[in-house]
Amino acid sequence: MSGRHSADAGRERLAAVRRELGVPMYRNAYALMLNTVVNSALGLVYWVVAARTSSPEDVGRGNALISLMLLVSILTQADFGQALIRFLPKAGAGAGRFVLTAYGTAVGLAVVAATGVMAWCALRDPADPLHVSPSFAVWFVVSTAAWSVFHLQDSALTGLRASVWVPLENGVYGLVKLGLLVVVAQTSVADGVFLSWSLPVVALLVPVSLLLFRRLLPRHAASALASEGPPPRSVLVRYLTGGYVGHLAGQMSSTYLPVLVVQLLGSALGGFFLPAQTAFAATTLLSQAIVASLVVEAATDEEHAPRHARAMARRIATTVWPVAAVIALGAPWLLLLFGPEYSAQATTLLRLLMLTVLFKIVTSLYNVRCRLQNRTGRIAVLQCLQAAVLVGGFAALAGSGGLVAVGWAALAAEAVPALLLAPTVLAWLRSGQRRDQENQSRLDGVR
Repeated sequence: MSGRHSADAGRERLAAVRRELGVPMYRNAYALMLNTVVNSALGLVYWVVAARTSSPEDVGRGNALISLMLLVSILTQADFGQALIRFLPKAGAGAGRFVLTAYGTAVGLAVVAATGVMAWCALRDPADPLHVSPSFAVWFVVSTAAWSVFHLQDSALTGLRASVWVPLENGVYGLVKLGLLVVVAQTSVADGVFLSWSLPVVALLVPVSLLLFRRLLPRHAASALASEGPPPRSVLVRYLTGGYVGHLAGQMSSTYLPVLVVQLLGSALGGFFLPAQTAFAATTLLSQAIVASLVVEAATDEEHAPRHARAMARRIATTVWPVAAVIALGAPWLLLLFGPEYSAQATTLLRLLMLTVLFKIVTSLYNVRCRLQNRTGRIAVLQCLQAAVLVGGFAALAGSGGLVAVGWAALAAEAVPALLLAPTVLAWLRSGQRRDQENQSRLDGVR
């Protein structure tokens, strides 16, 4: 009997999983979360190999240059990534044109901005950690433009409810990147860390573009759900303007921060900052994966957006929070993978960063509500506040606190806005719950 009971329980669990994955919102969320896990696992291995084969100075410089490339790329995408997620679900026959517009705008801006950044780096003192040669500057510009398209491809796949392709694409990229790192580590190639990170991106642009423009976009254009077309230019411009300002401030807490750590604390501490930054980015991306899927489904079915938000909030609490707790508890042993010095220098920092995850659910849901209402200006205000607290707090405390100052500044930047916005977010969720209950009562009355 016990064997039969176990078999029945197993079949029930399998059926529950199938039902869960049968819902597009959950299926796409789990695909994006799997993408985060794959990226994080391969990223962890990548940086462990880098730490074991390169000096902390080389790792710190490589991380700073990669972060600089990501910063330039993200800021020159003009928030088109979020616009694709928000408006592509109902873009209809204009979806392909909308995607090409996003690509063209991002690439053009990336080339201009990256050229300016490289001119600044090339003119710095040769002893400066961010000084670059002319040949590296050219490759940096090419890599930045390629990364912009690479990033927007993921947003397009998400907006088309085809997120299942995202972990496959990024998994291949992560494996190729890791293999190339092993190769360049055996050579005397300068800036091998950056080269191994950026070169595989160019190779992956062609197959994913073929998938998008020959299969997914034509199928989406014929879908009954995609009936509204792209947003009017005035709506799109307002949406992008608010989102861009928010990105300009928000990226201070991610891609620019390693550059600031190197500048204020030196390349060695920049290297020690890397694993904590990687773990924090991974947990943040887990939340963002759920939020991205929520935006796509809520944009398709805006009437029931609060109900979708409640469901996804529960999944953040049951998936992201436990992951953050495990990382915080195991921080000393996790950091030992990079070496004893990393564990000694970054354990407290990593634990503080994991604590911020508890508060991020509030600001994430607030951002979703603002995006659905096309009120991205409010997001800009929030992210400006967070960036000011993080960057200003770290700059003020770096001299006396070292790396730990990053953790305390990050915790304040997330907790203060969350406490202020919690009543607004709860009211939004409860209003939807009341409406669902009223609708159910009317249906019961009809029956």
